[in-house]
Amino acid sequence: MTKRRLAALAAVVFALCAYLGTSPTLSAYTASVVNTNDTISMYVNNCRATALADSATRLYPLNENTGTTAFDVSPSAANGVYQGGRQSVSSSPYPCVRDVGNFASVDTTHYVSTTGTLPVSATTSSSHEAWFRTVNSQGVITGMGDLATGASTKKDNLLIITALGRVGFLTYNLLNYEITSPFAYNDGAWHHVVGVHDASFGIRLYLDGALSASLSGGHPETFNGYVRIGYESTLGYVNGFATQTLSHFVGNLAFVAYYPYALTAAQVLAHYNSGR
Repeated sequence: MTKRRLAALAAVVFALCAYLGTSPTLSAYTASVVNTNDTISMYVNNCRATALADSATRLYPLNENTGTTAFDVSPSAANGVYQGGRQSVSSSPYPCVRDVGNFASVDTTHYVSTTGTLPVSATTSSSHEAWFRTVNSQGVITGMGDLATGASTKKDNLLIITALGRVGFLTYNLLNYEITSPFAYNDGAWHHVVGVHDASFGIRLYLDGALSASLSGGHPETFNGYVRIGYESTLGYVNGFATQTLSHFVGNLAFVAYYPYALTAAQVLAHYNSGR
């Protein structure tokens, strides 16, 4: 800017100040922005970015549109397989509004298996997360099992839709520890669910960003398990199902994640809001 233009700008500023009855100095109207790296970065608030920012060690968006691989986009890269073949849906409404794309459709012959085991025990905190949509009253959304496919002998930290359409979080260690939501969620709308095992407390169930139920002293038994998605045996649980067919979740799933620690209530709410 030339000296003549700067002088003209200063005259305009002082004239405006005089009109408004103020008399500040020119320094009040100057500012400097320095970007030493000459870059601009922005955090994208969506389901994928939020899960990765909170150190998910398994994250399956289930948004593929070809093939039978269910990609794990976490640093673990423990890719899964669409058992029975991939069934994708691409229609509104989406589970996460800023992650527009496909989502999985699972049923009594289709579910997702994963690779790589994770430790399960009373002293190992963990969190399981998913977006789900269903009009049915059956099946496992996600959880842990000692087999990658089929019906596991040891199964724990299971998020399920109960026979009443409510959401349950089930764990076992000599005794069954089971909590369920007070309301049904098989209304055909997308919902966000998180089941937390806190080694210092017990189990908590969050739905759509809010705590729905909790139980102190509830802890899983010890084994190495696979993340199960859309199916696992529930035999032995009070809220389990009489047949393996009924243990298959029937509906839509997206952004299934596992965290090797207990998510806080604030984190759960942030994850829910990232999808709205």
